[in-house]
Amino acid sequence: MPRVPVHVISGFLGAGKTTMLIDQLARRQGRERCAIIVNDFGEARIDATLLSGGVAVAEIAGGCVCCTAPEALVPNLTTILREVRPDRVFIESTGLARPADIVDTLRRSPLGDELELAPTVIVLDPRRLVTAPPTLLLEQLDAADVVIASHADQSTAAGDAALRAQLRDHYPPPLAVAQSSFGVVDEAVFDLRRDRPLPFIHDDHDHDHAHHDHDHTRRAPSTEGWSAGSRVWPPERVFSAAGIRRALQAATVERVKGLFRTDLGWYRADRANGAVRVVVSPVRSGSAVDVIHHGPQEEVNQLLAALDACISDDAHLKPPDEPVVTLVDVQGRVVELTRFALAALPGQVADVAAAVPGRVGAAVSLGEVLALTFPSPDDQLVLVATDGLTTAPVRVEEAEAALLVHSLSGEPLPSAQGGPFRVLVPKGQSGCANVKGLARIVLVAAGAVEATPG
Repeated sequence: MPRVPVHVISGFLGAGKTTMLIDQLARRQGRERCAIIVNDFGEARIDATLLSGGVAVAEIAGGCVCCTAPEALVPNLTTILREVRPDRVFIESTGLARPADIVDTLRRSPLGDELELAPTVIVLDPRRLVTAPPTLLLEQLDAADVVIASHADQSTAAGDAALRAQLRDHYPPPLAVAQSSFGVVDEAVFDLRRDRPLPFIHDDHDHDHAHHDHDHTRRAPSTEGWSAGSRVWPPERVFSAAGIRRALQAATVERVKGLFRTDLGWYRADRANGAVRVVVSPVRSGSAVDVIHHGPQEEVNQLLAALDACISDDAHLKPPDEPVVTLVDVQGRVVELTRFALAALPGQVADVAAAVPGRVGAAVSLGEVLALTFPSPDDQLVLVATDGLTTAPVRVEEAEAALLVHSLSGEPLPSAQGGPFRVLVPKGQSGCANVKGLARIVLVAAGAVEATPG
C-alpha cells in the first residue's frame, strides 16, 4: 500500500498560507482525495471555515501545534488516515509554529509506515525580510524544502533581494522557490523529493555535476586542479555529532557544506578556511554533504569515507534491563542514574501537578541532576529520547528549573505517562521542551554549537 504524502505548510502571520491551500484544493478536486489538519491559534475557526468545502478537515484549536497542542496532532492524523483514506494530507500550522517541531512529531509517531514526509512548504512575503524580520520568520524559512514567495503582485526589488540573500546560505538549497499571486502556485512543487544528490552551490566555481541514483554518491567533473564530491543519506541515518566534528577538523579540503541528523539532533556543519562551524538546523529532509577542494580527488573521497564511518547504530538508546538516565558531561564522561538514584538527589518534588497542571508523578529538579557534572552556566545541554529524537541545545542555566519525573506512586513512571523518565517544564518557565522517554542528557561545552544560523 503506498504511503500517504503529508505536507507541513508553515509561514509567518499573514503570509498567505490559507489562500494558497484553497487554490491547491481547487486544482486537485476530482483527482485527489485531500485532507487538512488546521491549527487555528484562536477560537474564530476562520481557516477551518474557509477550507471545509468538500474536504476532510480536522482542527487543533487553542494553541500552537508545535508546543501546546502536539499531542492532538497524531490522533487527528490517525483518524483521517483510517476514516478518510486520503491521497494527500496538508497540515496548516499557525503563523507562530516551528515547522521542524511538527516534522519531528510526525517522524516519532507510530504512523511512520503509512506516511511519506513530503516537502515542508514555507510561505512568506519577501517584503517582511527587508527591515528587522522576526526571528521566528527566519527560523521558518530555514526549515523550508519549498519556498513560496507570496504577494508577488505587490513585490518589491528590496524584498526580492532580501529573499535571495537569505537563501544564498541555505543548505541544503530549497528544492524550489516559487512566486505566488493570490495564492496560485504550480502544484508540481508539492511532488518534489530529496531522494537524489543535491546540486553543489559554490560562489566561485561552477561544476557540471553528474549523479548516480543507486548509491546516492556522485563525483563531479571539475575545472583544472579542483575536485568535488557529494553524498546524500536518508533521514533515518543517525551520525555521531562528535565524529562529524572530528572528521571535518581533520579534513584537508577547502570547503564543506553539510546537514546531518546526529545523536544530538539536526545540525548544519560547515568547513571553510580551515575553520569548522556547527549550527542547529531546522531542516529535516535527510543528511547530505557537498565538498569542494583545490587538490586531488582522493582527499575528497577520504573525507566522504570518514563521514560514512560516523554513522551511529543508536545502541546507546536501547533500554537496559533496569532503565537509567545517562548523563554525559562535556568531557564525555558518563554517569548512569537509576530511578532510585534520581529519587535520592536533593531538590525532590513530591507531585509535579502544582508546577505542571495536568501532569502527575514525583520528580527531581533538573538542576540537581546537572550539578553532578559541575557544568558552567553557559554550557549547553541536549535531551535525547529513546526514539533518538532530541531537543535543540539550551544553556544550562535556562534548563535548571525543569523537572525530571522518575516515579508515580512509588513505582516506575509508566510509558503512558511518558516514562520511564520524562522532563517537564513548569508553568511560566522556558528552556528545554517536554521530553517523553528520556534516555540521555548530554552536556556540550559553551560555544561548541550555535543555536541558530547566522
